[in-house]
Amino acid sequence: MIFQPAQIPNNDKQRVKAVLRTGALDVKATKLYDVYCFLAKEIADCPVSWTGLIDTDRQFMLARDGMPDDVPYEMPRNQTLCQFAMEKAKPLIIGNMAKDKRFKYHPAVTDFGVRFYAAFPVVTSDGYILGTLCVSDNKVRRLSDHKINLLSGLASKLAYQLEVQVAQRKSTAESAIIILEKLKLKFPNLLIEDAASILKFMVNNVISKEEKDKIFEFGIASLNGDDVEINQEGVSLQNELNMNIGVLNRMKNVIANDDELMNLFGQIKG
Repeated sequence: MIFQPAQIPNNDKQRVKAVLRTGALDVKATKLYDVYCFLAKEIADCPVSWTGLIDTDRQFMLARDGMPDDVPYEMPRNQTLCQFAMEKAKPLIIGNMAKDKRFKYHPAVTDFGVRFYAAFPVVTSDGYILGTLCVSDNKVRRLSDHKINLLSGLASKLAYQLEVQVAQRKSTAESAIIILEKLKLKFPNLLIEDAASILKFMVNNVISKEEKDKIFEFGIASLNGDDVEINQEGVSLQNELNMNIGVLNRMKNVIANDDELMNLFGQIKG
């Protein structure tokens, strides 16, 4: 006998759109999510925990605890355990996977001896299952109702964090649109790459020599010894852009990642 994948939920297209909106796929930001895995392990008293998002054809782990380092952070959806947790917004708890018809032929069971598995769906406020928070063990076991409630609450907090991040990304994008429009008014021949350099400079990110040359061309920086510092013209521009501390803090995480920043501006340009 061979392992049979789960059926695809009827709302999967809409669900995947919700997953994509998180902006967390393919982003190695485990420090944001490590605590959920640590707490899940502690609550369940299991040796392994992980949390991840499931899109159309794969599972991407946001974080994990207790897995070997050589285990990949993503795997095909139809090979995961968590695909079966996409069906209902309720915990999926299997005390002995070797006796469950869905899982007994899965390689995790047949090759690696996994017996206990519990998946707590990460569900958005509008009911879409983004992924799971899971624990597993090579021993047959059960969870008390109290532990199930605690782990369900932990998964809910993770869902809330992901939704907050969506709102923050939207706010950042709106700020970027306004800033880009103002920069284009001040510098009519401004390129997207130039705008990215200006913002990186404004939030004190490291910039290349070429970017420094551009900053000097725009007249918003001066040399102080070997250091490049914002000058009065730059401060005036910062004020014109309304880049207060709140805006700067929101944008700093995006600006720190060149690819993400250019992708954001590319979306605005399109």
